[in-house]
Amino acid sequence: MSKEIPEAVKEALRNIGLTDYEIAIYLTLIVKGPMDARELSEASGVPYSRIYNILTQLEKEKMWIIKEEESRPSRYFAKSPDEALIIAKKQYNDSFDGFSNKIIHTLTPIYQSHDAPIKIALYIHRGRDVCINRSLALINMAKNAIYLIVPEYEFLEVFHDDMKKARARGVTDIRILVEEHSFEDNKFNELITKYSEIAEIKTRDQVFGTAVIMDEGEDAFLVLTQKIFKKLSYFGAVTDHIAFGPAANYYFSYLYDTAEAVNLK
Repeated sequence: MSKEIPEAVKEALRNIGLTDYEIAIYLTLIVKGPMDARELSEASGVPYSRIYNILTQLEKEKMWIIKEEESRPSRYFAKSPDEALIIAKKQYNDSFDGFSNKIIHTLTPIYQSHDAPIKIALYIHRGRDVCINRSLALINMAKNAIYLIVPEYEFLEVFHDDMKKARARGVTDIRILVEEHSFEDNKFNELITKYSEIAEIKTRDQVFGTAVIMDEGEDAFLVLTQKIFKKLSYFGAVTDHIAFGPAANYYFSYLYDTAEAVNLK
């Protein structure tokens, strides 16, 4: 097989689950084009006694190659790298989900039976500017998605310019959940109209605090204002627990999916 393929590429293929023989066959097809089994054995260095088993794995199980049934002898074609990797990623995700469900369902009841406490760090942010800066940091780090729960005008106004910049840099999944009573304020209505150009907006009769969730749960931040804590101006909370962001995302999705779309007409 050609020596043009860097060793780093072969190592990358090993790391996503291909064996050395599978790598040799796939790269031979990539470099030299379609071949039959005997030609592949000679060109790749894979023993002919093993070639059909490996070809079957690559075609039927891992789906990195295609067999041309019409030709005699049958020829094999490599799928394009991007297509093969999409298939490999889906297979990995599917198998990971299956294994993780089995592990969770089996081990979680055993783990919980010990009633072992979990130590986590809870970080508290005090003050308006501190909470705003933390929220803006998440908005500015987002790559794919930003979800906001905003019960009042103040934070929504402060966030607008950075949210608009996020949309301009490619964050297209922007969803905002607001409280119904906020629409009694004309300023709020005007601001929501501006947001409607960059975000999908829904409303509920009541939401609890302000929340910023980035990239579907990679990180999240919750802010409670003086309306909840009368003696505290602003109270922001975040933890280092790995489930905090995903849990916030799950709860947001529940609230958002059961909310009503905003009619701005």
